[in-house]
Amino acid sequence: MRMSPIKNVFAAAGAQFAERLDTAVPLTIADPATEYHRIRDAAGITDFSFMQKFRVPEAKAIDFLDSLLAGNVAKTRYGRVLHTFLADDGGNLLSDCYVANNDEEYIILCESIADDAAIDAIFRRAGSEKAGVQDLTLEYALIGVDGARAWEIMKGMFGADILGLPYLSIENYTFENEKIRLFRAGKTSEFGYLLMAPASCAAELVSQCAARAEKSGGGLCGLSIHNDLRLEGRFFNIHAEGKNVGDPLQLGLQWMIDFDKGAFCGSEAVLKRRARGLTHKIIGVRAAPGIDTLKTGASVFHEGKAVAEIVADCFSYILNCRLGLAVFPCEIAYSGLTFALGSPDGPAIQTVSMPPIMPKSLTVRLDEM
Repeated sequence: MRMSPIKNVFAAAGAQFAERLDTAVPLTIADPATEYHRIRDAAGITDFSFMQKFRVPEAKAIDFLDSLLAGNVAKTRYGRVLHTFLADDGGNLLSDCYVANNDEEYIILCESIADDAAIDAIFRRAGSEKAGVQDLTLEYALIGVDGARAWEIMKGMFGADILGLPYLSIENYTFENEKIRLFRAGKTSEFGYLLMAPASCAAELVSQCAARAEKSGGGLCGLSIHNDLRLEGRFFNIHAEGKNVGDPLQLGLQWMIDFDKGAFCGSEAVLKRRARGLTHKIIGVRAAPGIDTLKTGASVFHEGKAVAEIVADCFSYILNCRLGLAVFPCEIAYSGLTFALGSPDGPAIQTVSMPPIMPKSLTVRLDEM
């Protein structure tokens, strides 16, 4: 089983671990409400080292990556990050990917529902050896710093210029004489950063980040709470709706695809489905406070018939109710409609525009800091 370079830091804090694609990952540290508020109100430090990490020399990166990924890597400027996906030959999702143009290299971070061997096989078929692809997964940790006050931690660690980084950008910093690749990213709707750090200094880096977070009421967090935060903020989650639906078109991920570029992995199947036209698409649903049956797998009824299924769910501490995502027929896939949950006479749920909350980070003006 693959082990994170910073597993011991989380284990010492009492983390509960589980296996995700042959990797031990910390699911929880504290109770869900505590971890939720660490990120919404302060900053949470999370181990994302399970993600696959690759480096491709700049000279051959564009041809290799454009043949694989749905987005247009060639249009990604220096210092910027492309958010796209890797699909299988059937056009179904395998990885949620960040691709960073970092001067003489491209860095690829893959959050996958396929194991290392499957991703490696696809990369090899596309010519990874000829392109000089390096698998950095075992050599580097990936530390998430997310929250309304995450910028304070990054400013304290790396300096005030961190405040000027736009969303989906990459910058290089130094920690203990080691190169740190910092991604301005995150999928919680609060400020978010990913620190790609060599294993040699990763434990000390995460410890220092956690110590700074604790001063403002934050701390270490597990991966489970990120499932809730992603749904509540309407960020795509490959481990929830991505895994349960598969089709990027039904999931509304057209924005990750450049339909004008050449072929990519799974493009033939995706383009055929697009030409036929969508019959179903994903939208948000909300239950009234106290209704706890809005959970993944539950059926949604309309006029006595099952018309949809919940494909992701969470509890919103801001709204004090459960939220979900469901795939509806397009003709009734609108916000503001009422359906029955679980049975024709089940409790009422409403379709809602996502996201239904206002993150605290939108009230922070970094240009005044």
